[in-house]
Amino acid sequence: MQYLQIIVILTTLIIGIPLTSIAGNSDANEVQTTPADETALPMVAGEIRKVDPATGKITIKHDEIPNFGMPAMTMLFKAGDPAMLEQFKAGDKVKFAVDKVDGALTIVSLELAE
Repeated sequence: MQYLQIIVILTTLIIGIPLTSIAGNSDANEVQTTPADETALPMVAGEIRKVDPATGKITIKHDEIPNFGMPAMTMLFKAGDPAMLEQFKAGDKVKFAVDKVDGALTIVSLELAE
């Protein structure tokens, strides 16, 4: 059994699959995607706290991000499109999708919430 755990951990490190997707407790609604499959990413509700054009990043207080098993919190994300930095401002209520791009959590889709 210990060898199986080691194999799972090594496989995870090599191919980058989150352990939650391998574990038996994973939610059937969980979505694991790649940047090329942006349409399958879950849209997450949030509120922009800060837009920083100098660094190309946006701070968002957000709900749970299911594709990363991340609880609700406030955090900094890289903007996938520089236009996001001009179109949105602190206080905007948004829906957004996040994926890992070049090793960084990146907003790949951002829109005003209805």
